[in-house]
Amino acid sequence: MRLSNIARRLGSTLRENTILLSITMAIFYFVSGKISFYFSLENSIVTICIFFAEGISLAFVILFGKRAIIGVFIGQLLLALSNGLHPISSIAISSINSIELLIALYVFRRYRFDRRLLKLRDLHILFLTITFILQPFSSILGNIVLLSSSIIDLHSMPSSIFAWWFGNTMGQLLVTPMILVLYSNIKKANIFKTIWIVVVFFIFNYSFITLLNIENVVLLFSFMIPLVLLVSRKDGLYYASISIFVIAVTSLYTAKMGLGIFANDTVANNLININFYILALVLILYIHGISMGEKDIILQKMEKLNSGLKEKVTNEVNNNLKKDRLMMQQSRLAQMGEAIGMIAHQWRQPLNTLSLITEGVYIKYTMGKLDDETINKFKITSQKQIQQMSSTIDDFRDFFKPEKEKIIFPVNITIDHIMTILDYMIEKESIVLEKNIQSELHINGYPNELGQVLINIINNAKDALNDISKDREKIIRLDAYQDGDRVCISIKDNANGIPEKIESSIFDPYFSTKDNKNGTGLGLYMSRIIIQEHMNGTLELDNSTNGARFILSFNYAG
Repeated sequence: MRLSNIARRLGSTLRENTILLSITMAIFYFVSGKISFYFSLENSIVTICIFFAEGISLAFVILFGKRAIIGVFIGQLLLALSNGLHPISSIAISSINSIELLIALYVFRRYRFDRRLLKLRDLHILFLTITFILQPFSSILGNIVLLSSSIIDLHSMPSSIFAWWFGNTMGQLLVTPMILVLYSNIKKANIFKTIWIVVVFFIFNYSFITLLNIENVVLLFSFMIPLVLLVSRKDGLYYASISIFVIAVTSLYTAKMGLGIFANDTVANNLININFYILALVLILYIHGISMGEKDIILQKMEKLNSGLKEKVTNEVNNNLKKDRLMMQQSRLAQMGEAIGMIAHQWRQPLNTLSLITEGVYIKYTMGKLDDETINKFKITSQKQIQQMSSTIDDFRDFFKPEKEKIIFPVNITIDHIMTILDYMIEKESIVLEKNIQSELHINGYPNELGQVLINIINNAKDALNDISKDREKIIRLDAYQDGDRVCISIKDNANGIPEKIESSIFDPYFSTKDNKNGTGLGLYMSRIIIQEHMNGTLELDNSTNGARFILSFNYAG
C-alpha cells in the first residue's frame, strides 16, 4: 500500500482551501503542543522539552506558505489559553510566533532554500536559521511578554529564555526536516514498512534504555546511531527520519514513566540529556543522509556526463575518421593526377617511336620497297614499345591498389619501385639523385602507402628545388639505414630549407606553400597519418638553411 495517493490528495486540498488548512494547522499545533507539555514533566508554558508543535508549524509554512500562519496563530492562542495564560499575553505570544514564521519565509526565499533538502547547503540554511534567528527572536520576545505579565520574574528570565530556545529549537530541528523529507519522498513510502520501522525502533530504544540498564548516554548513542545510519543507507532518509522521531518519543516516554537512563537525574537534566541525545542523532543522520544523496546525485550527473562525453567522443572520432578518409581520397586523387602526368610522359617516347616506325613502313610501302625484313623489324620494335607502355600501366596500377593487410616487406624494393616511376621527373628537372640504400631492411606495414609517402616528400623537394637559383646544382639525397632497432629513411634536399615562420604548420591539413601550383595542402598531413597511424612509425622534419630533411622511422622487422 502506498501513502502517495492519500498525501497527494490531502496536500492538494490544503493548498486550495485556506480554511481547511488553518483548521488542520491549528489542530496539529494544539495537539502536538499538549503532547510536548505532557512529556515535559512540569506544568509550565515554557518547557525545555522537545516542542513538537514548533517543528510542525515551520514545516507547514515551508510547504504551504503564508496561509498556514493563520492556523499556527490559532493553535498557539488556544494552547496558551488552555495553560491559563492571560488572553492579551496569549495573543502577543501567538503574534510573535507568527512573525517568526514570516521571518523564516523571508530568509528561506532570500537564500533560495530548497525544501527537498537534497544538498548540505539547504540543511545548513535550515539549521542555522532555526538556531540563530528564529528561536532567539521568539524566545527573547516571548519571555519579555511573560515578564510583563508577571508569569516569570527577572531573576528566572535567563533560564526561561534558554528553556524556550532549547525546547523550540529541538522541536524544529527534529520535526521540520523529517516532515520535509517525508513530503518529498512520499511517492516511495510504504505504509507497512513505515509501521515496521516504528515498531522495531520503539522496541530497540525502549529495550536499550530500560532492560540493559545503560547509564551512559554516549554508550546508548553508540548503539543507536549505527542502526539509524544502516536504515538511512539501505532504505533512505525517509525511513531513517521516522526512526529518529520514534527514538525521541520513546526516550521521552521512558523518562515520563521514570524508567532507564533518562530518569536518573532531575527533570531538567533528564530533558537536557534527551535533547542532546536526539540532537546528536539528528545532526549525524541528516548530514550523513544528505551527503550520501548529494554524492549519488553527483555520481549520476557524472555518469550522465561521461555517457554524453563518450557519445561526443565517439561521434567526434567517427567525424575525424570520415574527414581523414575524405582527405585521404583527396590526396589520392591529387596523386592520381600526378600519376596520369607521369604515365603520359613515359608513354610519349614509345608513342613517338611507334609513330616513326609506322611512318617508315608506310614510306617504304609507297615506294614499293616494303620487304619481309622491314615487316619483321616493325613487329619486334612495335611489340617492345607496346610492352613498355603496358608495363608502365601495371606499375601505376599496382602502386595505387589498396592494401588490406600489413606485410613484412623489404624497404629497398619499395624505394626501387617508386624511383622507376619518378625517374622521368628527376631527369626532366635536371636533379641529381644521390642514394644510399641498405638491403635487407624489413618493416611491417603497407608497401604502397610507404611509396605514396616517399613520392609526396620527393615531389615537395622537387618543387622546392625549382625555386632556387638555376646556377646551383639541384640535389636530392635518399638514404635507408638501420639505427639500433629502428629502420630509418631520410630524404634531404639542398633547397635552403623551410621558412621558420611556416615550419610548425607544414603538417597541418590544407596548409600549402604551392599557391600557384595547385597544391592541395594534404600531402604532408596524410603522409604523417599514414606513417604514424597506419604503420606505427614516425615522420619528423629536420630543417636547416641548407635544406629540409624528412626522416621516416619504423620498427625493424628483420
